[in-house]
Amino acid sequence: MRRYDPEGRPIFVTCVTFNRAPILTDNVALASASYQYVRRLGAKAVAWVVLPDHFHAVIELGDASLSDVVRLFKAKFSGQYRSARGVKSGRIWQHRFWDHIIRDESDYAHHVDYIHYNPVHHGLVLSPFDYAFSSAHRWKRMGYYDRTWGTVKLPLVEKLYGE
Repeated sequence: MRRYDPEGRPIFVTCVTFNRAPILTDNVALASASYQYVRRLGAKAVAWVVLPDHFHAVIELGDASLSDVVRLFKAKFSGQYRSARGVKSGRIWQHRFWDHIIRDESDYAHHVDYIHYNPVHHGLVLSPFDYAFSSAHRWKRMGYYDRTWGTVKLPLVEKLYGE
């Protein structure tokens, strides 16, 4: 079934590595290079985080389709990853991805917070701003967060994890 791509609405997306292999943060330069191909489609990640075995992003698609954006990113990353390691085959990503159409400003804010709080939730850091592979630093510079945001449990954000 084709995915619905709503014009002009940001989409939250999650992609996970095959068998949750923790390869992404050790290869963040490959992820960054792969994202440059996505930008050529006109899509833009406005908030993102790369964790060892998955990434989350809020994406503005422009004229691109979400399926094309994810397919291109996964293909470019996989090709570069295999080339860097001299590996000819093998799965890098789970086949599917999870997406959520952002409904309104509140939904947008919750998903941006979810993304930036994710490294704290997973126990990787004590503050979102201690994590290198995230757009949290840019959002803090823009004045969206103060320096203490995310250093204590955030009930509304924790609720988004469904745990």
